[in-house]
Amino acid sequence: MGGNTSGQSSSGQWAGMLTIALTLVGWSVTPVFISYLSPHIDFWTNNGWRYGMAALVWMPVLIIGARKGKIPPGLLRKALVPSAVNVVAQILFTSGFYLIDPAMLIIGLRMQIIFVAIGAAILFAGERSVIASRGFIIGASLATAGTVGVMVFELGEGAGNDRIVAGMALAIGSGAGFGGYGLAVRHCMRGVPSYFAFAAISQVTAGVLLVLMLIMAKDHGAVPLSLSPGLFGLLMLSAFTGIAGTHVLYYMSITRLGVAVSTAVLQLQPFGVGIISYFVLGERLSLPQWMCGVVAIGGAGLVLYIQHTMRHVPTVEPEIEDFAQLPPDAVAAAVIAERETAAVE
Repeated sequence: MGGNTSGQSSSGQWAGMLTIALTLVGWSVTPVFISYLSPHIDFWTNNGWRYGMAALVWMPVLIIGARKGKIPPGLLRKALVPSAVNVVAQILFTSGFYLIDPAMLIIGLRMQIIFVAIGAAILFAGERSVIASRGFIIGASLATAGTVGVMVFELGEGAGNDRIVAGMALAIGSGAGFGGYGLAVRHCMRGVPSYFAFAAISQVTAGVLLVLMLIMAKDHGAVPLSLSPGLFGLLMLSAFTGIAGTHVLYYMSITRLGVAVSTAVLQLQPFGVGIISYFVLGERLSLPQWMCGVVAIGGAGLVLYIQHTMRHVPTVEPEIEDFAQLPPDAVAAAVIAERETAAVE
């Protein structure tokens, strides 16, 4: 029986490794897809179509749940705050690709981890020891210095400095937005199964982004209908690789490998984006920029490590408790919230 348990554990780990690898691939190709489509559609259209398609993918979860009477009470109300934060983050995120290279933006996005910790420290006095620790200060300083270095060396390359500064500001701003999104999911969706949480958030987010597309986008968002089949297919694929499909894969990874391992693997995203961007878009960062990028990613990784090791209260699920108030991202936040009862405040 022990051997069977060991075999099941090994099988689960292999499945987790596969799903986190697929998540990494999905979140590496999506920034390149968005950048590749940027000459053809504006970011309002991109967001509206991608989230609209993702919402359609998630809608059956709510329909089936409603028919079975399993929808948590007040689900859509609970989804309002996370969705509002997500809308802002998505707008900042997508618009950044219209100004700077994908790899640069994703490196700037690593600041998300820092913003999560700062936000949690503001909300919870017990978490302030994390950001006051030497390791966190070093990690945050490295992440910030590396991100600034990537931008500075790009400025040294020549023209378009205003676009570069604006693009990096959007990248860092989206990192703050996604950090806030994770915290909002963590605390608004307490006790809600993660699949219901993301299904509801997808519907609300898509509704807002579609309205914004109808108001702000060229031809009210109808441009994709005139795209070539290849480009239209790429837009639809980006909805799966960036939102609908990879959220499921990432959730599966966390349940098999844990938050720490899964999140650590995803810190490799900038390298994946850089490699794919080089072959697809012909864009590449200079060696000094990559060196700064490594520093930024290493700093973010150190912050994750400090967060993981500074455990406050031993629990039956210590690996989850490590990230209870500082979820690295929205998916991890949903897993944490799902494992709590709604009665716990």
